[in-house]
Amino acid sequence: MAASPSRELEEYWNEFHTIEQQHADTHSDEDELSKTPDEGEMEAAWLARAGYGFVVNKFQDGKDLSDGELDTLTHSLTRAQAEAVRKRINVLSTTMRRKNRVHKVHVKDIFPTQLHGHQHHNQHHHSGGGGDGGGGGGGGSDASGLMIRDAPSSPSPVHRQSSVGSGGKSGSEPWSSGLSQNKGGYSMSGGSSEITEDVEAGVETLGIHPRSGSRTQKEGDKFSNLPSVSDIEISLDFHLEETERPSSPLSTLPDPHRVDLPAFEPKPDPLGVTLIGDLAECDMDKIKSLAHIELTALFDHYSIVYSRPKRKKKMKDQGIFGVPLDLLVERDQKRSPGTDIPLVFQAMVNFLEKEGLTTEGILRVSGADTRAKQLRQDLEEKFYQGLFAWGDAGPHDVAVVFKQFLRELPVPLLSYDYLDAFPQVSSIPKTLEQLKALNLLILLLTDEHRNTLKVLLRFLRDIISHSNRNKMGLNNVSMVMAPNLFLATPLGKGEKADLELELKKAAGTSNIVKMLVHYQDILWTIPTTFIAQIRHQYTTEAHRKSKERLLSRLPWKKDKDRSDIYKKPPPSPDQPEVQDGVIRVQAPHLTKSSALIQLEPATTAADVVAKFKGGDGVLHRDDSTIGEMEETNGHTFRNPNNAQYAHDCDYLYEVGGNIAERCLDPRTKMMDLYHVNPLADWVIRKKKGR
Repeated sequence: MAASPSRELEEYWNEFHTIEQQHADTHSDEDELSKTPDEGEMEAAWLARAGYGFVVNKFQDGKDLSDGELDTLTHSLTRAQAEAVRKRINVLSTTMRRKNRVHKVHVKDIFPTQLHGHQHHNQHHHSGGGGDGGGGGGGGSDASGLMIRDAPSSPSPVHRQSSVGSGGKSGSEPWSSGLSQNKGGYSMSGGSSEITEDVEAGVETLGIHPRSGSRTQKEGDKFSNLPSVSDIEISLDFHLEETERPSSPLSTLPDPHRVDLPAFEPKPDPLGVTLIGDLAECDMDKIKSLAHIELTALFDHYSIVYSRPKRKKKMKDQGIFGVPLDLLVERDQKRSPGTDIPLVFQAMVNFLEKEGLTTEGILRVSGADTRAKQLRQDLEEKFYQGLFAWGDAGPHDVAVVFKQFLRELPVPLLSYDYLDAFPQVSSIPKTLEQLKALNLLILLLTDEHRNTLKVLLRFLRDIISHSNRNKMGLNNVSMVMAPNLFLATPLGKGEKADLELELKKAAGTSNIVKMLVHYQDILWTIPTTFIAQIRHQYTTEAHRKSKERLLSRLPWKKDKDRSDIYKKPPPSPDQPEVQDGVIRVQAPHLTKSSALIQLEPATTAADVVAKFKGGDGVLHRDDSTIGEMEETNGHTFRNPNNAQYAHDCDYLYEVGGNIAERCLDPRTKMMDLYHVNPLADWVIRKKKGR
């Protein structure tokens, strides 16, 4: 019998009991077990998610990885990130090598009929003479010319001691964790002995060769003249810092709804803070790969292990409840272009925002079962037909259905991949490191899940802001919502929840929800280190392409000064040459569609946009017509009689150069950014997204 929960966790326990009862009433045998991956699949999947799927293909083709190639693969990573990648490559190479040795296939097993008549002939042509296996570890060819490699007669087990930490599990054990292994589970020290010891003759070795302690320029290295990120001037500190919380004369008084968490905010950065949603999709793909690697390195450091849920729900493709978020959003976008979260979820949030913020016990108090069931049925049958009405449903009834929607998502809101990773963040000792892990996990969510989580957290914060009336402070809301987010996977038939374990998890998961709600604004930012890294990636790729193009056109000028590659292309004949420190800003949708702007050290992105607001140098002409354009002192004007000026929703974008596209923080110091990305174009446009 489970021990009685503490008073502090009573609300969590009550919600847990309610969920358990509802699950028992509605349990379906349609739930299925997740497939247990084959050996090596974990590392292969990890590398694919990190952007190194081609390495997996190379190993599968029986090829190895040279020092120069490994340097190239990790040249844009920090040292900790590079180590995380090397560890997974090391384990995968060892696994593939063992598989290749154990599962050698004799060519006669593939073509038994054709080889039957040549068997005696071939035996005399095998080096080493002797029986059908050819005992010497050599190889030969049959009459068809196919090469035959003989496996060792008595292969020794692969030496794996160096890849197992003290008390840890082998890195290649089938899916012992969803992302990370115990610290020491992947060992790069002693990598040479692991790759070569106890390997019999005739076994082709795949993997990583011994490495020196410092980076060396290899012959033929495409990037030998470019420093790695870990060797250049770049801040590797997390982009948040703790700040002083403003003192209040009421702060010493007891308050059940007082927030007892340290204050953090993004560090000042002359290049500006980048929010999730400010980057182009291709840039975000690079950011996700870096976040995946960085999270692994962080969890490796703290010996954190987590796994995917073994049981999952079957997915529906019709209706509302039990339908994946991505399918709901895809369906809703056909009705309402630009939708980024399910319309039904937004409708429930809107109702609760309007009717439930001041309702006492909102989210905690259960509604009437009859009304909640009827409301759910009406949503399923009438919502997409435009016939739905809230009717007699009250805030508590809608809150019940709202939580059911989240619990019944076939892919949990926090995703199967990371559902168990979020609670593990509580085991990290430092609050700043916890925030770093949560920030990385949010970056790794899909757009639909991240956008829905953002709306949920905003709604929960709104509830907390009315805690004096609804009696739901941050602690109350966190304890009620934690089981709805972290008990999303169903139990099997006949299985019972481990109440002791759930109560032990209660404090940790409640604390994670508390941090997500309280720090939501700063968690939706992108680390400045990642922006610097993708700039480095773009620069390296541009250098490689330019070098190849230059050498292909001018093969006799291989020693040409490489600085020519980075020179900005000459201006077009219809535009004056832009001087250093002067940028041309485009605003296609505004009256002043182009302008040359002299940058000063204090010039910000907001200052640039202000140049395009009403009354600032706009040309007025009585004889202008639609589409007419005129160049005056470096400014280009379009249709002055129908003036369109910049507004607060217009932002300056950095386009091209060493990034695909970035919406600039209004506080960005333009002179600093100009020096970082001198080849960029500068465009004013309206900001998209939520």
